[in-house]
Amino acid sequence: MQEYAYEYADFWYSLPHPVQMAGGCWIVRAGQNVAKPNYSVGPKMIDQISFHWVVKGEVRVSAGKRTVELGKGDLFVIFPRRPYVYETIHEAAEKPLEMIWLAMEGGQLPQLVAQLGPTPDTFWLKGVANSEVIRSLRTILQTVSQPDKDVLRETSLLYDLFWKMNNASVREEPVRREGWLDDVKDYLDLHAGENIRIEDAARSVGIHRSHLFACFRSKFGLSPQQYLQKIRLEKGANLLRETNLSVTEIALSLGYPELYSFTRAFTKYFGIAPSSYRAQDR
Repeated sequence: MQEYAYEYADFWYSLPHPVQMAGGCWIVRAGQNVAKPNYSVGPKMIDQISFHWVVKGEVRVSAGKRTVELGKGDLFVIFPRRPYVYETIHEAAEKPLEMIWLAMEGGQLPQLVAQLGPTPDTFWLKGVANSEVIRSLRTILQTVSQPDKDVLRETSLLYDLFWKMNNASVREEPVRREGWLDDVKDYLDLHAGENIRIEDAARSVGIHRSHLFACFRSKFGLSPQQYLQKIRLEKGANLLRETNLSVTEIALSLGYPELYSFTRAFTKYFGIAPSSYRAQDR
């Protein structure tokens, strides 16, 4: 590491590759340090989202109206264009502060941060930097320090880091998005042509089937199974009108196991058999 006025540190600055910019997030700046006793940064602002992991020692961080003291294994996030200050707590040389940081950009980054948990008001996480996360960070630093940029490896390591941090982050209860019923509806729309079960949709949002049934029916006026059948059969009607596919091909394309079950469901829903429906439309 190179010596500076307040620390020993390594810095790496990166220009994103077009492949990275077409993706979700990428590293702009990376570094690691060992702080001197008088270490202090700020007040200042940056344009990126910057993650700082405490490897050893303790740090005091202030952003907005909040101040927090963090130690080994903790993480704080600096959000764009928000003034911040951080400084070492202990002046004694036997407890030096060591940190690793990554500043990032990308359209997917706000969602990744939201999934992890920090916000501009509560910008820290306790205990997220376990030994596995630190090993991943050191591998990332080793990768970004190479003269030849390995775009795919850097990107894969970054997503792997978020995965490991999410596993390390302890929450009192699962966080469910406010629009989870819309997620179920989107799931059924997307997979209507496959042999899915309602249990699969319930599992995708982490709830029991019976709870999904009651909530879905209350919001959309149909049970999940009725909604799934509705979009399958209406898509089947479109295929009968607009294509020359056989009725059997349409049935199998919509997730029905064989012709008979599709014909029976179609006739019950539309009041006419699929072949007659096609004939009357032509």
